[in-house]
Amino acid sequence: MTMSGIPSTSDSLALDSASTLGRIAFEPLKVFAFWSAIALPLAYLPLLASGLDSGELPLFAGLIALHAATLVLGRNHGQD
Repeated sequence: MTMSGIPSTSDSLALDSASTLGRIAFEPLKVFAFWSAIALPLAYLPLLASGLDSGELPLFAGLIALHAATLVLGRNHGQD
C-alpha cells in the first residue's frame, strides 16, 4: 500500500491471486457438500422405517446437523 492509502498494483494482484486460490481450493468442498446434501436424506429412511429408539436418537440428530452443514456449504454450487 502506498502512503496515500491507495493499494498498489502488486497489492491488488496479490489479493486477486489469494482470492482465486481460495475459490479453487474451496470448490471441491462446495461440490461435495452440495451432492451430500442431496444424498443424505436417503440415510434417514432406514432409521425412520425401523422406528427411532433412544439409542438411535443421537445418530439421527447428528445426521440432521450434518445435513444442515452440507446445505450451508453447498448452497452456491453451480451459480458461478
